[in-house]
Amino acid sequence: MAENQPVQKADDTNEKKPKKSGNKLGCLIVLLILFVTPVLAVGTLYYFSKDFKLSVNGVLSQVPGPVGSYFENFPTQSEEMDKIRIISDYMLSITEDRAVDKLLVLKGEDSRAYDEVIKDMIRINPNRTKYILETIRSQSLSKDAVVTTVQKIEDEKIADIKTQADYIASLPVSSAITEIQKITSASINGHKDAAQIFENMSDEAAEKILYQLEEIERNKIFSFLSEDKNFSIKQKHNEIVRKERELTQIAGVYKSENPATLINTVGDTKAYTVDELAIIYKHLGPMKAGEVLAKSRNDTFVFQVIEKMKENELLKENVDNITPDVLKSLKIYREFDDNVSELVKVYSKMGTDKVADIIKNMMLNASPSKVYELDNGDMISISDERLMLEILKSFPEAKKAEILSMLDKTLSSELTRKLALPEN
Repeated sequence: MAENQPVQKADDTNEKKPKKSGNKLGCLIVLLILFVTPVLAVGTLYYFSKDFKLSVNGVLSQVPGPVGSYFENFPTQSEEMDKIRIISDYMLSITEDRAVDKLLVLKGEDSRAYDEVIKDMIRINPNRTKYILETIRSQSLSKDAVVTTVQKIEDEKIADIKTQADYIASLPVSSAITEIQKITSASINGHKDAAQIFENMSDEAAEKILYQLEEIERNKIFSFLSEDKNFSIKQKHNEIVRKERELTQIAGVYKSENPATLINTVGDTKAYTVDELAIIYKHLGPMKAGEVLAKSRNDTFVFQVIEKMKENELLKENVDNITPDVLKSLKIYREFDDNVSELVKVYSKMGTDKVADIIKNMMLNASPSKVYELDNGDMISISDERLMLEILKSFPEAKKAEILSMLDKTLSSELTRKLALPEN
C-alpha cells in the first residue's frame, strides 16, 4: 500500500492542469465578447444609421495616412444634405405628376434617400409635399408596379401613334399616301397599324387620304377601324361628294358670266375656299378659267388655285391635263388685258373724234383674228373687233356715248348691239 502512494499524487496533479486551461479559455471568451460586441454594435449602427455613418466618415477622414485618404472620398454630412436639398427643391418646382413619377423611381432605387428627400420637402413646403405624398399613396394602393408599368407603356404607345397621325395629316396628300402604304406593307398587321393612325386623325384628314387609296386597301383599313370612326369618315366623304356636285353645278352657271364680273366672286377666298375654287375653275374649263384668273392681280392667289387643281388631277387621274392649258389661257388673256389697259391710257389723252376715227378704221379694215389652240382642242380667238369693244367698255359712259355718236349709223348700231351682248 505504501508503494502506491506516490502514484496517487501524480494523478492529482494531472487532474488540476485541465482546470487551469479551462479558466484561461473562459477568460479569453469573455475578453472576445467584450471586444466583439462593441465592434458589432458600432458596425451595425454605422451600416443602418446614415447620420452616424457620415459623422464617422468625417472623423476618420482626419486620420493621417491611407485611412484618412480613403475616407476623404466619402461625402460629408453637409455635402450629403446639399444633394438632398437639390433634389427636394427640384421635386417641389415641377408638376405634381412628374414629381410623383420621379419620387417613385427614387424610392425603388434608394429608399433611404427617398426618406431624406421627403423629410426635406416637408420642411420646405409641407402643404405641397402632403399632396404629393397622398398621390403616391393612392397610386400605391390602386395599382401595383406591373400594372403601372403596363399602363405607362400603353400610354406611350398611344402618344406615339397620335404624334405619327399628326405628322402624316400635316403632309401633302400624295406624301401622306406614301407613308400609309409603307405602314400597310411593313408587316402582317400593317393595315391594323394604319387603322390606329386614322383613329387619331381628324375625319377630314383621314377622308382625304383614305379615298385616294385603292378600294381594296381602303376597305382593309376600314375593317380595323372602330364603328364610330368608320361611320364618321364615310359620312364626311358623302358630304364632300355632295359638295363637289354642288360646285360643279355652280361652275356651269358661272360659265356664262362676264369674266370681269365673275372675278369679284371667285377671285379670292371670301366666298369659297381654295379647295372649292379648284373644283369650280376645273369645271369652268381651261379657257374660261384662264380668262377669269387673268383678271386677278393677286399672283399668290392664282398660284394657290392652280396648284390645288394640279394636285387634285394628279391624285385622281395620275396625270395633269388641265393646268397646262389653264396657264396658257391665263397668259394669253393677261397679255390681251394688258394691251387693252395700255391703249385705254393712250386713247384717254386723245380727242373723241380721233378715237372715233381709229375705231372706225379698225372695224372696217380688221386684220384676221389671232387664234391660239389649247392642248384640249379649245380655240382662243383674239380679233381687232374684240380689242375695240374692250377699249370702249373701259371708257366712261359719257365718252363712250360721244364716240358712238361720231360713227355712222350702221357701225354705231352694230357696236352698240355687241356691247350689250353678254360674254360667253
